[in-house]
Amino acid sequence: MRIRTSNDEMRAAFDMLESNAAFQETLKLLAEGASPHDMVRAMAAYQPVLKAMEAMGEGIYPGGSLPRELKELVLLQSSVANACQFCTKSHIDIARGLGMGEEPVTLLENSEQLPPAFRVALDYTSAVRTDSNRISDAQFESLREHYTDSEIVELTFLVGYINMLNWFNNALQVEYRGELSS
Repeated sequence: MRIRTSNDEMRAAFDMLESNAAFQETLKLLAEGASPHDMVRAMAAYQPVLKAMEAMGEGIYPGGSLPRELKELVLLQSSVANACQFCTKSHIDIARGLGMGEEPVTLLENSEQLPPAFRVALDYTSAVRTDSNRISDAQFESLREHYTDSEIVELTFLVGYINMLNWFNNALQVEYRGELSS
């Protein structure tokens, strides 16, 4: 990883994360004496980023209104496409923990087995990631058949959020070493 964080920065970050749902897995590891994963270590170097992640956790991931399994598929689809080692491997482990199978990426490869609402959301995810200026009215209307405007906003933000995290982790060479595996 390209970023270094001091012990003081890490301590302050952990104090701030104590009640955050998005970081409970990390806090559990810390309580067991393990080190935090690289993404938290990198974000601890600039605490406003961790504060933003805290708010995102409540409203978007893992919180929010969309099904958690759909969110994991959206996160995996973008992470694989962006070759983000950290996000791909960590969300494979999280999806396994949610009971989505041993190889959750195969759900993306065999999307015809997914519910229609999930397929439409994944098609939209791909379209947003590929060229958000070229989403057709027909594609958007098919999305609207399954989701409310509020859910579409949440889904669209989730797509942008995971792509930003993919780029963040890739640029800083953030690595995943199985810290969230069950």
